[in-house]
Amino acid sequence: MFSEFGADALAGFSDPALMRKFSEDFQTKYYEKTLAMADKAPTLRGISPWILKDFRAPRRQHPIYQQGWNRKGLLSPTGRRKPAFYVLRDFFKAKQAAR
Repeated sequence: MFSEFGADALAGFSDPALMRKFSEDFQTKYYEKTLAMADKAPTLRGISPWILKDFRAPRRQHPIYQQGWNRKGLLSPTGRRKPAFYVLRDFFKAKQAAR
């Protein structure tokens, strides 16, 4: 079981040139690479990303990107799907189709 993986992304923040932490681009690339690695583990039987939706976390104090929120969710606090959501969705769809 591969549990609690993910990368912070502030919904709507894009930085394709630098791929900075907290950008949706960085989170998307992180999911692509992590899932590709997981796909090569023959004994892997499950994954659990951290976490589905951004949530309040008072100790997350980055003044620009966190502001009291854990931003590792695949959904914004308002439920907007971040691009990495679709990467994970497509990974599961491919697994289902291969069964």
